Amino acid sequence: MGTDKEGAHSYADAYEWHFRHLRHRAITLLEIGVGGYRDSTSGGESLRMWREFFPRAQIIGIDIHPKEGLSEDRIAILQGDQSDEKFLDDVASRYGPFDVVIDDGSHICAHVIASFRALFPHLAEDGIYAIEDLQTSYWARGYGGSSGLDRAGTSMTFLQELVDGLNYAEFDIPNYVPAYTDTWIRSLTFYHNMAFVQKGANTEGSNVLQPHPRPATVLALASAPASTRSPASPPRRWFRRLVPKRLRGVMISTIRMVVRAAPKALGRNHGRDP
Repeated sequence: MGTDKEGAHSYADAYEWHFRHLRHRAITLLEIGVGGYRDSTSGGESLRMWREFFPRAQIIGIDIHPKEGLSEDRIAILQGDQSDEKFLDDVASRYGPFDVVIDDGSHICAHVIASFRALFPHLAEDGIYAIEDLQTSYWARGYGGSSGLDRAGTSMTFLQELVDGLNYAEFDIPNYVPAYTDTWIRSLTFYHNMAFVQKGANTEGSNVLQPHPRPATVLALASAPASTRSPASPPRRWFRRLVPKRLRGVMISTIRMVVRAAPKALGRNHGRDP
């Protein structure tokens, strides 16, 4: 079909592994991103691939550019913004619930997250949500990603939070209320630049902790008491900056020895004739 899901990328094997049990079902598949960029006559390769792979499926494609002219038998294409919650809700009300959602859209981190939040509740109870081209999660320019230590707001940090949610029953947080994704994600699988989120009831509890919400922590360590030491005075800070630590230790030990010895020396001298 000419799709870049194999060749430019290496997604085909992963897709076959995760989708093979759905192949002959009458499913509804939604793909974000039709391809061909601004050219209204270009794109649709992956939609046609899905139609062949799923012979009983209804295929829905959405794109920011007008691609409706590429619609074919069992392929419907709609124009809209993948970060527009109202648009996605309307698509879901018309065609959902979806058995499969594939995000091959803008790859902008904020768009990826917005689409997931809007569409995941419209996924069937055993549905699969796939996200492609997660390399942009590490690219700042144009995509909102980051390769630095602070990766807040990227697609990958969002997915990592969902991984933590798999284990929400173990959160030792007072009065924690599980999120929808905590209770409805059964597994996440990662490949190079790609992730699959398997929807399903996540109800297994902890073998140690009681179910949420709990009024208090159970296994948390007591917090250390606040320091009662006064902040260092300016002369002391100046002394620490100018004198090496090893030399400071020698000097302080010597001063302490002198201070301890001084009273004894004064006692021995007390009472002597001048």
